[in-house]
Amino acid sequence: MWDKLKEQFNLLKLEKKRLYLVTSSDKFVSRDNFLDAIASALQGGVDIIQLREKSIPDNVIVEMGHKIRTLCDEYGATFIINDRADLAKIVDADGVHLGSTDISVADAREVLGANAIVGKTTHDADDIEKAIKEGADYITFGPINANNKYASTVDFEIIDWINEKTTIPTFITGDITLNNIVDLTNCGIKKIAITDPIMYAKIPEQTARNFLKYLP
Repeated sequence: MWDKLKEQFNLLKLEKKRLYLVTSSDKFVSRDNFLDAIASALQGGVDIIQLREKSIPDNVIVEMGHKIRTLCDEYGATFIINDRADLAKIVDADGVHLGSTDISVADAREVLGANAIVGKTTHDADDIEKAIKEGADYITFGPINANNKYASTVDFEIIDWINEKTTIPTFITGDITLNNIVDLTNCGIKKIAITDPIMYAKIPEQTARNFLKYLP
């Protein structure tokens, strides 16, 4: 019974999440500066942190993962590891985010346990339907192209379809900035997953707060 309640609680937490930060340490001069930016973003209200590092050794990811786990606990945020269910288990992350060539949702749960949060990357309606059928807890969808200023190139139909048909939390990715967030939310976008605008902001905390002001 406890396992079922925990699973329901995880899903409820996801429903309330709006601002998802996908990390990147590429432009930071030190790991400490990178972690400081994450801490600042969390202080600003980021709901989910995904540790996504493609070119860093596993031992370094684990070292940073333990520190980010502590930060997420401090701020009540969800902690996700990109791609690697094995590393997610080692650092006690809340779950894993899977791409199209990664292991299946079922295999990720085999590694992490039935109550782990498993997300999937999607790019079209077929991907979304497949992810839901596989049992993903949430998806990211995109990237959208909003031209940096206006939402005129956003596919309104797919956003409407997502809002009407998708039964799990969906975080939109792509060309999302403070310059176009109002237009995007007017299009029906409710949850976003972003990197650069927050990670590399002068004050990530303030930038996160600014995004959250416009997310419904």
